[in-house]
Amino acid sequence: MKKDTQAFVNQLLVYTLVMFCFSGSIGLGTVWMRHQISLSANTAKVLEAKLTETERRINETRAAVERAQDPAMLKLLNDQWRLGLVPPEPQKTATIDVDPVMRLAAKHNRGLFTDGPSTVAFQVALRR
Repeated sequence: MKKDTQAFVNQLLVYTLVMFCFSGSIGLGTVWMRHQISLSANTAKVLEAKLTETERRINETRAAVERAQDPAMLKLLNDQWRLGLVPPEPQKTATIDVDPVMRLAAKHNRGLFTDGPSTVAFQVALRR
């Protein structure tokens, strides 16, 4: 009878230790996952701040370019720097309705595919 009680106590002790280890590993895994989530959130926050700053600088640059391309500003700079530039005469301007990239690509590759077929000579050895 004493052996049965001791075996039961040993089993109970082993099961208790296994349960402590199991619940401890679950707790440790939970803490680790929360830490990883926190790191990911901080990284996302930093990236979003960088993105916002980059968009702000792009908008500032775009506004500066638009101000510099304003006809009144161009005329003022022309007068200040005494460049002597004048607007082009209407008969010296041409409007192109085609996509400029495709137009330049077609101009560049004009002779690439329109040349006649080239002759290729080769010998074949027949086996008897």
